[in-house]
Amino acid sequence: MEILDLYDNNFNKLDKTIVRGVDEIPENTNIMLSYAIIKNDNKFLLEQTTIRNDYKWCFAGGHLQHNETALTALKRELFEELGLINTKITKLATVKYPEKNFIFNIYLITDKIDTSKLKYQLEEVNTIKWFTKKELLKMVDNDLLLQPHKFIVTNYIVNDF
Repeated sequence: MEILDLYDNNFNKLDKTIVRGVDEIPENTNIMLSYAIIKNDNKFLLEQTTIRNDYKWCFAGGHLQHNETALTALKRELFEELGLINTKITKLATVKYPEKNFIFNIYLITDKIDTSKLKYQLEEVNTIKWFTKKELLKMVDNDLLLQPHKFIVTNYIVNDF
């Protein structure tokens, strides 16, 4: 059972929580997520989700759990999903996702990543792959990315952050 903190529209943490997958996000509140844009040699590393998300592609990351910071949550997710540790992480932005009650913390990792040494979380990650910016834009057009990750591509990748 994952307990998630709630935030107001100005990104302030509220003294309220919900249970992920059980409770709905109340009106005028948000949950917070952290995602990593991993870039090497002008390519971007994405994860292909499992059947529960129709095998669509996404950036590594996920929900902040109760009392986690955005960076701590990202580091936890990177380790859980990919076995990735000890990377240099730079924060790009904290933004309100316009289509749901989500706040995104978007980070950049430019460390050289040897994908052959990564260990995926099989419940969530089917495979991983490097994509060019052009390929990502085509994936947006062909609906191959999870919706929130299309937002990241069109607002950050397209504009070179």
